[in-house]
Amino acid sequence: MNIKITRQAPDETQRFFSAPLSFSQKVTVKKLLIVEQILERMKSLGLNRTKLAAKMEVSPARITAMMDGTNNFTVETLMRAADAVDCELEMGIVPKGCRVKWVTYRESDVHASFLPAKQPPAEAPAHFKLSEPSGLDEAHAA
Repeated sequence: MNIKITRQAPDETQRFFSAPLSFSQKVTVKKLLIVEQILERMKSLGLNRTKLAAKMEVSPARITAMMDGTNNFTVETLMRAADAVDCELEMGIVPKGCRVKWVTYRESDVHASFLPAKQPPAEAPAHFKLSEPSGLDEAHAA
């Protein structure tokens, strides 16, 4: 049996999905990832958009606009959303080509031998000493 393999030029769909994302496409992906995280957390807490709006102190229409993926989030909006779903906002900037992998844990779930030792706050060294006034002091206080 003789099999002939021919290489075809990629079609339009293949070219579209193999091309690197533009900056605006990368921004849209990040926005959608944030929205997805909020929606997953809302689901786990049993929150609907109306309840989320009440917790964030915004209108339900604002939540709908926020969740469509075209919203330009401010840090304040992200912090309000995180707080409303009982979360903390964690962000980072990393060099290009690097990826971040977050590990989420509760300190109460970590064995005590893996926690840093708690040390009492260090006392600041004294830069002066108090002593009894000498009779040579000529300063006259009023």
